[in-house]
Amino acid sequence: MGTFIGIIDLGSNTARLVVYYKDEQGSFYEFDNIKRVLRLSNHLQPNGLISETGFQETMDCMRQFKELCDARQVSEVIGVATAAVRQASNGQELLAAIHRNTGIPFRLLTGEEEAYYGYLAVVNSMNVSDGISVDLGGGSTEVTLIRDRKLQESHSFPFGIVTLTKRFLQREIPTDQEIVHLKQFLQQQFSSRPWLFNQKFPLIAMGGTARNLGKIHQQQIHYPMASLHHYLLDDQSVDRIFQWIRKLSLEQRKEVNGLSKDRADVIIAGIAVFQTLMEWIGTKQLIVSNKGLRDGVLYEKVLPLQNISCTDDIIRISTEQFMNRYQVPKGHAQHVKNLACTLFDELKDLQILNLGANERKLLEIAALLHDVGRSINVYEASQHTFYLLSNVLLLGLTHKQRILIAMTASYKNNKQLQQQQSRYAGIVDKSDKEMVEKLGHLVLLARILDRSMSQQIRSIRLLEKKKNIVIECTSIKENLLEYALLEDILKRVSKVFTRSFSFVVKTPTATFTNS
Repeated sequence: MGTFIGIIDLGSNTARLVVYYKDEQGSFYEFDNIKRVLRLSNHLQPNGLISETGFQETMDCMRQFKELCDARQVSEVIGVATAAVRQASNGQELLAAIHRNTGIPFRLLTGEEEAYYGYLAVVNSMNVSDGISVDLGGGSTEVTLIRDRKLQESHSFPFGIVTLTKRFLQREIPTDQEIVHLKQFLQQQFSSRPWLFNQKFPLIAMGGTARNLGKIHQQQIHYPMASLHHYLLDDQSVDRIFQWIRKLSLEQRKEVNGLSKDRADVIIAGIAVFQTLMEWIGTKQLIVSNKGLRDGVLYEKVLPLQNISCTDDIIRISTEQFMNRYQVPKGHAQHVKNLACTLFDELKDLQILNLGANERKLLEIAALLHDVGRSINVYEASQHTFYLLSNVLLLGLTHKQRILIAMTASYKNNKQLQQQQSRYAGIVDKSDKEMVEKLGHLVLLARILDRSMSQQIRSIRLLEKKKNIVIECTSIKENLLEYALLEDILKRVSKVFTRSFSFVVKTPTATFTNS
């Protein structure tokens, strides 16, 4: 029986509760996610106190979150508070009142702790070695320098989208002078950290502003995938969106596709931060991270249980969690992966397959997950497999890699593959389709070689005889379901690789040739 854990992030702009489910294998999945826009930064009075209204609205929100946690039977709730509470002279009083009224303990994070949790979120959900991360909140902005996946530098700036908007953008449609003053301020702030300058690493952006920026761009280019994690924008796209958004009235911004209405009044300042920071670090790439502070807090809790300080192989662990979540038979999946990789390696040695290490990695993951669709329904399992792999997040992979894995794992025939490629033409192209067709046939063949899911065919090797390929299958006996089904798939494989494929059965006592 699994358990639920809740994490509440009481931020300067929003309060958010995320409920995670922990299964019996120890894997965590996001189960529920809800936010309230409190704008706590706007409730900070000149005397440094959170106003009575802000105090009461926060208390009401926390009671509502507690009721939801109780309904979900959440066994543990972790609360963290950030810049607005940190800056308020009665911030600790607010957290104590929340604890008295709800029983939820809150920890007031330092700026450095916020930056560290952002770093944890990035390195445990993205397969990147070097980067500058930025977590843009309502009242603070945390940046880190990541080199070789290690945290090198970090800093928390005491400004965010709410405070920047309030200080610099007085008019609904900002004037040129207001924009200039805002950017001058940002340049001055970033220049105080010399380690940021001209790093030329990609900017990895977290938080609601980053997600909204990604959504706006996806809407503009009719991007075929709804996923935001690991979504890439170039500097010109960021500039174009900024120049367009800054000229719109508030009501017009509220109608922008991809932009949340509750963020329309602060989005200009937010994009200006990204734009200025990209210029300062000398990068042309912004990568959206859908993981942030809350996930970092979770990773800190989970990683000690795994006796590691940082996930070295994100893709492997994410794939294992995917298998657990969708009840994939692990013995069968692992055997199909081994058989598919053997086919790949030996076809490459025979110079029949001209693909490399990157394609082999895609094949490994696709072979492990080829049966996930059966958790929904055995009928149309291929379509369900494609849907899950293209819509449910596999950490550590780019959007293109996820689609290629989905196409390979779900491969059924060329007609279906063509439909998938056409639908995702903005991500994969025709050359990718040719590659997937070959990898997909290897998965199909490997699956047939363990169709009984009992690993009766222990191993295979490929023999070349007069340009014909013979698959030598080693098993304890020759009368197997797999051998009865091989003929049809070998005809298809022969067509794809333009070689004649056949098989022989090798047992401890004899060798049999298929006819």
